[in-house]
Amino acid sequence: MAGWAGTVFGILGAMLVASNIGMNDAGYACFTVGSVFSLGNAIAKKQNDGIVLWAVFLIINIVGLISYAK
Repeated sequence: MAGWAGTVFGILGAMLVASNIGMNDAGYACFTVGSVFSLGNAIAKKQNDGIVLWAVFLIINIVGLISYAK
């Protein structure tokens, strides 16, 4: 279930940021939540490549949230 939650939040985040309707903050929040779910899923499945990918994406998304908040 975590994998699907990560997918849904990731898609929603991408749509909010790409739509350019002034909802980048919500988009980055969705990206961050999606990364957490996807990272959890990769950890549960012991997928080392996914763990690295989603951990890096999570860091990037947190940096995006902080940068956007400034």
